Amino acid sequence: MAESPHRTLTPAGTEILIEPLPHVRSCALGFWVRRGSRHEGAAEEGLAHFLEHTVFKGTEAFPTPNEVAEATDRLGGHVDAFTGKEVACFYGKVLADQLPDLVTLMGELVTTPIFDKEELARERDVIIEEIAQSEDQPDDWVTELFYGKYWEGGPLAHPILGQREQVASYGALESRTFFSNVYTAPNLLITAAGAISPEPFMELLRPILDRLPKGRSSNTPAAHRISPFLLNEHRKGLQQTSLVLGFPAPPHRHPDRVAAGLLGYVLGGGMSSRLFMELRERHGLCYSVGSYLTHYADTGALQISVGCAPRQAREVVRRALAECARIADSGVSEDELDRAKLQSRTSLVFSLESSNSRMFNLANQCLQQGEVRSTDQQLDEINQVTCEQVRRVAKAWLDPSTLGLAALGTQRGCEIRAQDLVA
Repeated sequence: MAESPHRTLTPAGTEILIEPLPHVRSCALGFWVRRGSRHEGAAEEGLAHFLEHTVFKGTEAFPTPNEVAEATDRLGGHVDAFTGKEVACFYGKVLADQLPDLVTLMGELVTTPIFDKEELARERDVIIEEIAQSEDQPDDWVTELFYGKYWEGGPLAHPILGQREQVASYGALESRTFFSNVYTAPNLLITAAGAISPEPFMELLRPILDRLPKGRSSNTPAAHRISPFLLNEHRKGLQQTSLVLGFPAPPHRHPDRVAAGLLGYVLGGGMSSRLFMELRERHGLCYSVGSYLTHYADTGALQISVGCAPRQAREVVRRALAECARIADSGVSEDELDRAKLQSRTSLVFSLESSNSRMFNLANQCLQQGEVRSTDQQLDEINQVTCEQVRRVAKAWLDPSTLGLAALGTQRGCEIRAQDLVA
């Protein structure tokens, strides 16, 4: 049985969460920087992601990329990183006896990168290739188009990878300046789960905590108001039109958050969901369709993602919006809600069955909810949602006047029109 998580807040403001799991032999560790692409200024777009790459190119203890790679391989587990809109994360998982070496390596990455000029130049080219790859993947690119228009003019519209021209200009000065401003004690959250004893683990962290600049935590810039839009982007060579339709959704700590998640399951969360049955099973308009929610500190979006033949796109949009209108008007049935609750509970429980997933769960709860609750508390929160709550949430958030729609790969004569957005 897992122990309750241990929480420490250092005098400098670094939060540390540790969940011992006596039944496992592995350890998972995450260093979470509470700053992502939405915290970048206009002259910094893509820098959060740029740093996620370039800290692996050399540190004081491991001065070259080869030495960082060899130190990683000697762990026997894995180390990786990612950047989001609101966080950057460096994480790893190893056997318990390798934990000290994992802590050392990850501590180096977040405190002593050297930003060698030649290595930065090489990595710039890698990231520009990553941007090109994203643009070549319709599902990725249509989502970027959606974000760029829905929160147009604000930092949430920034692509996480940045713009080619801007990334090509970044060097050691920009990297060190951004790093010194962002990688500070108050901006760091450390989470760990597995075969870990809290006191020895805190001793392993001590040199890293001592090296962290004190700094101060800056405010998260407010999201721009959503901008309802209709965008058709033509692209040759695509056999399908990729669509993202989006409505507003509750932010992380909004009381409607859990009910909105269940609404998402009913709408497009599985093979018996409204959209899957209507668009694929009844009318054969698409192969795959789904809905998903993205929550941020002060806003969010419920997005419907579909790929279909260009000639089918208008009908797909009309039928999808008609299904949204039906849910907003009539709500969901008890059976639909029960299935959605079971899906949600199952997803939660399955996500807590390894040291790695429990480490991520600790971080996500802390970053998004500001507290860590037990599994039973989270399950109870799901179970308490009623059909009336879901109907109210659908009515409030599935508002046609707030719709944003991005279509990539539309052909001449198959563009989505304003009249197609009327359910």
